[in-house]
Amino acid sequence: MEALPGPAHGATGVPARRISKAQELSPSADKKVVATSTGVQKIDSSSQQIFRFVARQPILNAAQQVFGYELLFRDGIENVFRASDAEAAARSTLDSTLIMGFDVLCDGQRAFINCTRDLLLKDGITLLPSEQTVVEILENVEPDDLVLSACQRLKVAGYTIALDDYVANDPREPLTALADIVKVDFERTTRADQQALVKRFAPMGRRMLAEKVETQEQFAVAQEMGFVYFQGYFFRRPEVLRAREIEEAREQAPPHPSVARKLKHVSRIR
Repeated sequence: MEALPGPAHGATGVPARRISKAQELSPSADKKVVATSTGVQKIDSSSQQIFRFVARQPILNAAQQVFGYELLFRDGIENVFRASDAEAAARSTLDSTLIMGFDVLCDGQRAFINCTRDLLLKDGITLLPSEQTVVEILENVEPDDLVLSACQRLKVAGYTIALDDYVANDPREPLTALADIVKVDFERTTRADQQALVKRFAPMGRRMLAEKVETQEQFAVAQEMGFVYFQGYFFRRPEVLRAREIEEAREQAPPHPSVARKLKHVSRIR
């Protein structure tokens, strides 16, 4: 689950970046916004160009080196998520990842992809390479038999599984047997909860990730408790990437609609 953007604290190691006013898209008569099955897209009607927006936030190790990036759906140049449909957001992020590619979105590093129940059961995440994809199971996914079977298929296929926004007494506990990474929400857990979760899952071989780390103190405490990965605005706020696509000829439809468009241009908005 993504957090609303907050102030960048600018820790050493990964500098914070902001979107300048000069780089914002200005509205014009030849641009319109349309809703699609995968979310909101901005279309330049003069050339039928579709703009996609994806944000990424780094996940770091104790040395503040990038381990991977969580990819977050965005519905425009503003670094926020307004849509209420988690399924549409997950599908749009998957679609944009297929179009842009990991080299562009993640500099070749791992991609943490938010995964809903529907995306899990339909094996949609398997369109992405297993060696670079971390399947991040959202907090509202019920761990029933169908979900457990889907996770088992992903494990056999070589995917890394992470549990997003994990808290004390989390109902997804049955999934911890299949998880590789447990992301503990520092906003919704106490220090005692955090210590208890590390003590419970780290000896089982689960890699503990502290998310929503906001201060130097939280970072230091998390390290002392045994967390090995870290994410939050203390290190860097999400960075928005924009892709411009051009529709291919309709008669040349490929097997999967996600690859029906060519990537025309990708620009990093700082």
